[in-house]
Amino acid sequence: MKSFIILCGGRSKRMGKDKGSMVINGKPMVLHVIDTILDLADEIILVLRDEVQVKSYRKFFMGDYKSLKIVCDKTKDQGPLIGILTGLSKIKSDYAQILPCDSPFISRDFILKMFKRAEEENFDAIVPVWQNGHIEPLHSIYKRTVMDTINVLIRENRMDVRSLIQNIHVRYINVEELDRSTKSFQNINTTKDL
Repeated sequence: MKSFIILCGGRSKRMGKDKGSMVINGKPMVLHVIDTILDLADEIILVLRDEVQVKSYRKFFMGDYKSLKIVCDKTKDQGPLIGILTGLSKIKSDYAQILPCDSPFISRDFILKMFKRAEEENFDAIVPVWQNGHIEPLHSIYKRTVMDTINVLIRENRMDVRSLIQNIHVRYINVEELDRSTKSFQNINTTKDL
């Protein structure tokens, strides 16, 4: 079963706007991500900040998005770790691919390679890593069982995803092995990027 969690809860500090709803090549960035995975997905959990954001996003999903479920963060404005926890608590499978809504160039090949690794290897997470050691925790696959670790981190007020990575069993995979072009990891963070 292929489960996806798309994190779209924050506003860009650099742009002052909701990045997922920003239009690139004629459609909102979040739809670029969803349309790439739609026919691969058994379920897609879109994690949004609050009901106001949910209401503004509903207009994007007039087509065939049966596998899409929209949920709100368990705690508003607390960062991606809460989004990951929220999404994992809603999936039916044992693990899910996390994707950020501001990476509109994610490739199907990258997705398929990630799920192949998840099926072959027994780790809490499959995490892409650059040659310089920089990791891509929001392009990773996490098992649902890491929710226990996330809850411990939250109680300790350690709200960053890197703390999660440091406290679970991780398999790192070079980004170029997953996507030679590395475009799957390109985030749109500024108006210049657009």
